[in-house]
Amino acid sequence: MTTPKPKLIDFELLPHESKAEGGAQAVPRIIALLMDDLFRVPGTSRRFGLNPVLDLIPAIGDASAAVVSAITLFVAARNRVPKVVITRMGLNILINALIGIIPGVGEVFAFWFRPSHRNYELLKKHTPSASGGANTSTRNDTVFIFAIIAVVLSIFTVCVIAGLFVSLLLARALFGHP
Repeated sequence: MTTPKPKLIDFELLPHESKAEGGAQAVPRIIALLMDDLFRVPGTSRRFGLNPVLDLIPAIGDASAAVVSAITLFVAARNRVPKVVITRMGLNILINALIGIIPGVGEVFAFWFRPSHRNYELLKKHTPSASGGANTSTRNDTVFIFAIIAVVLSIFTVCVIAGLFVSLLLARALFGHP
């Protein structure tokens, strides 16, 4: 009796894409995969990633998810995506972060909203084509992105501090410490 030979299984983590979108969008694709598309809900086509899982960690989880998602903004600026689109991408991150602070609601919202996936789709749609020549960012693009990120992080820092304060009040109420 001979043992059957094992069959080779073709495994692909990320779907193929054209060379025009490959290099510039590799990091945002990985971020979207990890944060919003890593797992499939059994029996459905719905996917989720680490974003709703990180939201379970009060204050710190929301901050880390926002920082990871913000990397896509740098890629967008480097590829000369229009500033209005970059602003929309920043708002996607901010909306998710602000609603993510609300216990229970934030996790469900992150599962539904999927900001990194939305931002990746915006980046794919609005990145100038490779045939349009070199896409180098200007100093104004860099300043604009840093300003957007500074505003997002400032607002989010206030939210993290408020979340920690509410957690402290909740801990005092639960454990009876004055």
